[in-house]
Amino acid sequence: MKELGDNMEELGEKITQLGFRIIPYSFSFYFLIRWLEYIWKKGYSSLVKSIWYFALGCMYLYNMVKIDQVVMYICFMEAWDLFFQQLELNNKRKENSFELKK
Repeated sequence: MKELGDNMEELGEKITQLGFRIIPYSFSFYFLIRWLEYIWKKGYSSLVKSIWYFALGCMYLYNMVKIDQVVMYICFMEAWDLFFQQLELNNKRKENSFELKK
């Protein structure tokens, strides 16, 4: 039984290390996903962002990232998201003003 516990612990460590290596790439990938969502209007960026925040929070709990890294990632992601929210709001305003002119 000890072998199974050791194997599971080793697997958990490997998954954690994989997550630690992937997090910077997933951070960069979010910028592409948010831009594509703006174009296609599918609505998946909130799901991706919430999963990414959850993973980042877990990594912080295990002391794998520092708080300044967490804050930096969140600031950049929120700024990018707010930029596209403003673009979407501007598009809605244009559509509404166009409908009023008809």
